[in-house]
Amino acid sequence: MRGKALLEKKNTTTYRQSFMCTRYFLKGKQQGMAVLAIIAILLSVVTFTTITTSQNVQQYYAIHKIRQDSVSSHEMLKKHLKSVAMALRTQSISTALSTTNKPFLSTTVHKESLKGDEQQPLTHYEVSVSHSTESIKYKANFLRYPALLRLPTTAQLFSWDSQLTLWLFNRSVAELSSAFFPNSVTASDCHNLLDATVYWINGDCALAYSDLTHTSSSAPTLLIVVDGNLTISENTHFYGLIVMLSTSAATHELHLAHSSSVEGAFVSNAQLQQQVSGLLIPSAQVLRNLQTVTQLAKIIPVPGTWYDID
Repeated sequence: MRGKALLEKKNTTTYRQSFMCTRYFLKGKQQGMAVLAIIAILLSVVTFTTITTSQNVQQYYAIHKIRQDSVSSHEMLKKHLKSVAMALRTQSISTALSTTNKPFLSTTVHKESLKGDEQQPLTHYEVSVSHSTESIKYKANFLRYPALLRLPTTAQLFSWDSQLTLWLFNRSVAELSSAFFPNSVTASDCHNLLDATVYWINGDCALAYSDLTHTSSSAPTLLIVVDGNLTISENTHFYGLIVMLSTSAATHELHLAHSSSVEGAFVSNAQLQQQVSGLLIPSAQVLRNLQTVTQLAKIIPVPGTWYDID
């Protein structure tokens, strides 16, 4: 009987231990599932946050790109408008539009011919540029005028005037340089000169017949000699305007050989030693022709006429 009681007691203890283990594992399983659920929720939150952040970043870069493209388009139009204006300085409208043509850009130019107080030839341009795929448009007005702003007066012809450059070019001698004439040929002498309409010579200049074969009364030349002597050889004929400039107290010389000539005008800002055996022929028409050549043209924007239309 006692053995039977011990066996029953052992079975009861084993059952209780098994029940307790089962409860422990069930409780652990429930806790594990709860942890997994929490992790799943956290992962969902992180995923949502990542997706939202990614979308916001993409949206930011998209907006930023649109703004950059817009700024780039505006800058491109402004640059194009200026390039058209610079081309109009020396080119016809059709040539300027052809040489500055760019894809997606449309350009229109309106022209009006005017006369200045001294009958200077002036040209007014209204330039409009627009983008074919964006609603951006710029418009500005420009004025083209001759660098030779005024012609020499009767008193200045074949003589000298200390204020000469202010009258002719609206620049003092100190302010005037070859850069004022973008299409000029600059040299230290007149040996083997290239064909040009404007020459800026720093030093002595000796002209021969072969140097001026490309010039005529209808295609005159502007010759500026700075701090140098000028010699025009026999049988050499100059058409246009000769300007001799002195930046020091030194006295310079003009030599005009027999059978040579200057048709137009010769002027200086200081007194010269002259040895003239040839002909000095004043010609207002030759000077007018010189004033109208495109190589002497300047162009400036008209203040207050720049419009941004979008």
